[in-house]
Amino acid sequence: MSSAAAPLPASAELIPDSSPSAPAAKASGTISVLYLPPPEAAGESGLAALIHHRHHVEHLATLEEVHRRFRDIKVEFCAVVRKNRVIGLCARSQVGFIMGSRFGFALYSGSTVLTALVENPVIVPEAIPPHELLRRAFARKGDDFYEDVVLVDDSHALVGLVSIEALVKLQSRLMATQMERLQRQHHELHTQNLELFRTNHALRQSRGLYQGLFESNTLGVALLDPEGNIQTHNRRLTELLNLGETELAAAALVTRVGGPDREAFRRLLSAHVHGETRAEAVRQEFTLELPGGMRRHFRITTGWIPETGQVCACLDDVTGQRAMEQVVLRQEKQNLLDTLVGGIAHELNNKLTPVLGFADLLKSQGDSNAASYIRQSTLEAAGIIRQLLQLSKPARGQFHLADLRAVVDESLVMLRFQLREARCEVRTVLPLWPVPVRADTAQLKQVVINLVLNALQALAGRPEACIKVGAALDDGRSLLVVIDNGPGIPAEHIGRIFDPFFTTKGPDKGTGLGLSICQSIARLHEGDITAENAPAGGARFTVSFPSATREPAAQANAPTAPVEPPAAQSGAGRKPGRRPQVLIVEDEEIVRSLLQELFRQQLDCRVTLAHNGAEGLAALAAADYDLVLSDIRMPVMNGTELFLRVKELRPDLARRFVFVTGHAGGKLLENEIASWGVPVLAKPFTVSQLNTVCRPYLAGNLGGADT
Repeated sequence: MSSAAAPLPASAELIPDSSPSAPAAKASGTISVLYLPPPEAAGESGLAALIHHRHHVEHLATLEEVHRRFRDIKVEFCAVVRKNRVIGLCARSQVGFIMGSRFGFALYSGSTVLTALVENPVIVPEAIPPHELLRRAFARKGDDFYEDVVLVDDSHALVGLVSIEALVKLQSRLMATQMERLQRQHHELHTQNLELFRTNHALRQSRGLYQGLFESNTLGVALLDPEGNIQTHNRRLTELLNLGETELAAAALVTRVGGPDREAFRRLLSAHVHGETRAEAVRQEFTLELPGGMRRHFRITTGWIPETGQVCACLDDVTGQRAMEQVVLRQEKQNLLDTLVGGIAHELNNKLTPVLGFADLLKSQGDSNAASYIRQSTLEAAGIIRQLLQLSKPARGQFHLADLRAVVDESLVMLRFQLREARCEVRTVLPLWPVPVRADTAQLKQVVINLVLNALQALAGRPEACIKVGAALDDGRSLLVVIDNGPGIPAEHIGRIFDPFFTTKGPDKGTGLGLSICQSIARLHEGDITAENAPAGGARFTVSFPSATREPAAQANAPTAPVEPPAAQSGAGRKPGRRPQVLIVEDEEIVRSLLQELFRQQLDCRVTLAHNGAEGLAALAAADYDLVLSDIRMPVMNGTELFLRVKELRPDLARRFVFVTGHAGGKLLENEIASWGVPVLAKPFTVSQLNTVCRPYLAGNLGGADT
């Protein structure tokens, strides 16, 4: 820039700008005429882009010369230099005022320009920051505000003059840029909570906005030092942790993290401090111990703030969410179990049916020993299948109004021997008033016995073993609670203890079905069962049932028992002495063969066979039958679809329909079949059971000759 302020000759003449890039100067007399292109056209950057012109006069130039040249140029101010150094600023208006006054030309025309210098010119180095230049320029008052600002280099040589209009435009651009930046940061604050603190550090001038977002956050927010001490927090954190302001101000969050999670939380803080997290937010879940022995599960999102050396922690209580996820997960597992158990039971019962049936036939033909062995083994296998189905879907027994206190007392009487052998103290916590529940008391006793035995196994070998069993009423629910003072439930197992076949006791001490059966029974009674570690140690199981205050007049949801038609009605309308005709619809070939032999030998019937419901429907269209015996689960057309078609086309024949099945399916289907009044013969069945169910339908024709 020094070339823009070349030294003036001793004659004090003004010379044109000598910069090679400057446009040709319009020189006349002793003042140079130079106009710079606009900053956009010049392509300059920084404060140099704001320079309007570089006109200057030597300090010895006369007012007459300066006045004459001001009339020829279109600028209001010129720099005054001495030996190439800027010493001041002169203004067109001031020179004109002096020369235009009365006798002014005569008196002052020969005076130097030093007599007309601006009093307080703003002369600044070209390296001055823009905001400092604006501050100094806009600090002027009155007419001084409109004076040009003079830029000089390190040697105080002239760089150029900047008009107040250019400075105003610069300030507008800076303000517009700042406003755009603030709007972007405001948008980021809404999309990411942690960005709040980073943005706040960059915008310390926006502390009011920061405080508003910090306090209105729905999460608990804390700023922690590297040791985990709380340095700053919002009001929401005091609500989540159930601590007062004074307690929280002196608290260390790391001391609230319970058990094995505490060391993991310390490692997380250390990772932030040493930069191992790469400045990224980390989201983990921890269990926090709160006042009153409460334990809550929190999702904690942490991030490192390098400017302050703090860890920002955002806490969200997800205890309820995780509990709901566990309920959904258990329900999904139970649905899968129901499907698998139903399918397995159906297939096994299909295989056992001919074994039991043919064993009965062997016995009737005199081979009693072999038949007895086969029959006994089959019945035992069928018993195992019934237990498996009990795990999946407990049978709905007789529900009546019961008192949970009596259920607890009677159950503990049955366990007296085991408790005495284990030297375990049992404390009952029962209210003075009844705890009513509408249930099958036998199944409730099974729940109490399973939970107490489970606690006994957890207390094995521990001194001063104690189990508390209680009942209570809470917000319209009847509660059964079993608490032990054992080691508690490991954190890695607490989400799986209700899974079927899950056990930590070893293969010789349990099958892993006890708690699963308890859960199934609770669900059958429209209740629920939960497990947790008690604050004082040990495990706590809570079974919740709907409270009942009276016995309902009728149970609308109870399945209707199958109705067997009387023998007199079953044989009506058929000719006496004719051999009964039976249609058997069954997809298993060996079961069809068994049923055919049983109806021929035991009931002297004529039998027609069909492989599925579609073939059965075709057979019904070709002949009349005294009885239709149909499996339920079959390909092409199942048994229920066949029944509904028969009910639509032949209502009279629908009253002579019997289902035979290894497993009907879901509870809804079982209730629907019961509402139709169709008898169900469960596989595997004995010859006696087959006679009991089917003989009434054939009574009108049994014992006669074929016609």
